[in-house]
Amino acid sequence: MSVKTQSPPMMQSNGAAVKLGSVLVATDFSPASQKAVLCATALARRHNVPIFLFHVVNSQSERAVMDGWRQGQAEVMSHLLADRLDGIQYELIVRSGGVCDALAQVMVEKNVGLVVLGTRGRTGMRKLILGSVAEKIFRQARCPVITVGPNVSDRAAQADPQRILAATGFAPHSLQAIEYATNFAEYLHCSLALVNVITDPAKAQGEAREKAQTERVKRLEELLCPELASKPELFVEFGTAAEGILHAAARWKANLIVLGLYDVEEFKRRETTWAKAYEIVCDAACPVMTVHGG
Repeated sequence: MSVKTQSPPMMQSNGAAVKLGSVLVATDFSPASQKAVLCATALARRHNVPIFLFHVVNSQSERAVMDGWRQGQAEVMSHLLADRLDGIQYELIVRSGGVCDALAQVMVEKNVGLVVLGTRGRTGMRKLILGSVAEKIFRQARCPVITVGPNVSDRAAQADPQRILAATGFAPHSLQAIEYATNFAEYLHCSLALVNVITDPAKAQGEAREKAQTERVKRLEELLCPELASKPELFVEFGTAAEGILHAAARWKANLIVLGLYDVEEFKRRETTWAKAYEIVCDAACPVMTVHGG
């Protein structure tokens, strides 16, 4: 599926185009990654796909690698005892080296279709955490990535996605995310909502607000395919992108947020969708899926 930059495409209602395939969950055995494991195992069980529990050891020493295997096996055993891996095809993978390089290698080897990871967030230090492992992974992975943030409860992490909220600013990368979210919602037979956030303060008051809201709703409607089984909810919010998306997610009780991201030069990314996406991950009460738009 492709998105033309000249004009927004009609959404394709081909739910068969989205399949979970195998799921890889990155774990460092911390409480944050435990939530990611809960999310990944729940998805793998519901959709009968294999799961890879992936751990990276920074040191190249044999002893460090063996310690990593022992920790990984202990974690697998704890999940087996809690019946989280019951009926799931699983494999523990322990590698040494840099996290992102090792992850990229395993994703190719195992033909991974979805990555799940957790993050501590540290929302008060967003400017400093943009180099975190979680942010690097969802910035570099070419398959969809689900990130479970610090405000997601264990129950929310394990919840079957029934209400998917997809955000768009009408740029090509966000339109690809809308397309993916539409197909994913059909594949899962769940509800879908689209949200656009108007960030211009001049359009937030009086007649200008009403006019802008009407115009954005119309643009959202133009994205919809008439063949969809049910019409998605459409939301227009005002404020910063992160605030608007989070407000819509809370109001609609979404249990998965979908965002589209694109490549930018390293020195520019602090003020781009990467920073905004990580801010949403840090504050969201549900997991956030990021879809790479190139």
